[in-house]
Amino acid sequence: MHVQTTIKLREAIQRMRKLTELNVPFSFSYISYSDVNQSSDGLKQVEQALLRAGYSHKHSDYSNILIAYTNYADNQKSRHFYLPLLMTFNKLKVIP
Repeated sequence: MHVQTTIKLREAIQRMRKLTELNVPFSFSYISYSDVNQSSDGLKQVEQALLRAGYSHKHSDYSNILIAYTNYADNQKSRHFYLPLLMTFNKLKVIP
């Protein structure tokens, strides 16, 4: 029996969207990055999240890679992460 330990980036974001449609929270981790400060606070772990509507193409040059989510374990704080910096999804390692 093969146990899945990795997931492709494209499949991870598709599953995140599907779980969000079903209102089922998921966990993930990513490397933080601030384009304004050109800095990172390292790896961020999110235990219970759902995606939310992000910026439109009119409002951000990064709308296609800047993913908006709501962190339910953090008093429903709204946050963003850069899709290429997604490291794990539901304990699976994200690969390109």
